[in-house]
Amino acid sequence: MAQKQKQSWNSARRAAILVVLLLALTGWAGTAGTEAFDPSRALSHARYLSETIGDRPAGSAGEQAAASWLAARFEELGYTVRVQPFTFSSEGRQQTSMNVVATRQGQAGYGIIYAGAHYDTVKRIPGVDYGGPGANDNASGVGVLLEAARVMAAETVTPTLTFIAFGAEELGLTGSRDYVATMPVWEWAQARAMVNFDCVGIGDELLLLVDREVDKAFAATLPVAPDAIERIAGGASDQASFADAGIPAVLFFMDREGAGSCGPNYHRPTDTFETLEPAAVERTGQAAVDALRYLAATAQADTAHLTFLPFLSAHPAKTTDFYNPKPRPLTSVAIPFELP
Repeated sequence: MAQKQKQSWNSARRAAILVVLLLALTGWAGTAGTEAFDPSRALSHARYLSETIGDRPAGSAGEQAAASWLAARFEELGYTVRVQPFTFSSEGRQQTSMNVVATRQGQAGYGIIYAGAHYDTVKRIPGVDYGGPGANDNASGVGVLLEAARVMAAETVTPTLTFIAFGAEELGLTGSRDYVATMPVWEWAQARAMVNFDCVGIGDELLLLVDREVDKAFAATLPVAPDAIERIAGGASDQASFADAGIPAVLFFMDREGAGSCGPNYHRPTDTFETLEPAAVERTGQAAVDALRYLAATAQADTAHLTFLPFLSAHPAKTTDFYNPKPRPLTSVAIPFELP
């Protein structure tokens, strides 16, 4: 996860607690699904990524092995899986990374809900205390993503669910930037929300972090009782790519006062599986499932249809070249209209 700056927003925390109480009074329950989040499964995934595969810097054999393993896990859960390769510039040459995209198709018109976590790590620098197996950053988030996907695979939901393991997050959110930049206009028009999991294996405070002021209100609607809802700057993780495209997005993040960003082992060789805290993974995982269940249960069918005209772009798009960002060519526009 990239470095970030945070500012408190205590009123949003109070609003989130109020939402939970109102949902309880109106009969919605976050634990009403058929499956429960199992933190031991999430931790098992985190162990495999950080110990069996190990380091996963963008473009490396380790990252490719992780992508293949992730695709197999999503397929086992019954999702339709595709691997989305993309290129990026690093160390003076073009390299290839990939996103692993798992989709469960919903009913037409009910939109798309995204959940994501990056699976790459920073690259080690010889002779420097930097880089490592990335257990907290971000095997922990991937473990939560996979286990949430297992739980939601057993749910009856109307919107489409798309789970994405992003590559090359540590190089300027390259994977999620590429995903959003190449998103078809029809998909962008159906995008309802995105929840992202990063550095969720260490800490005793659940923070919901957003990139836009407007997304504080979105985060406050989620029935997860966070310790705080805060705005961050600088694109700390992959939710920023979706927020930049106008899609409501929030980062689930575990923190501990005085421990520093992503814990004391952030981007170091000591970011190992043994340092992960089961209680942190369990709290994040249950919150993730509660949020996804709520978003799925409250999804409403569109009342408008879309038609497309050439030459204009309906959503902002960005290049995948982290070192030389340029706007993409304008291509098409989506115009909503009511049926007679």
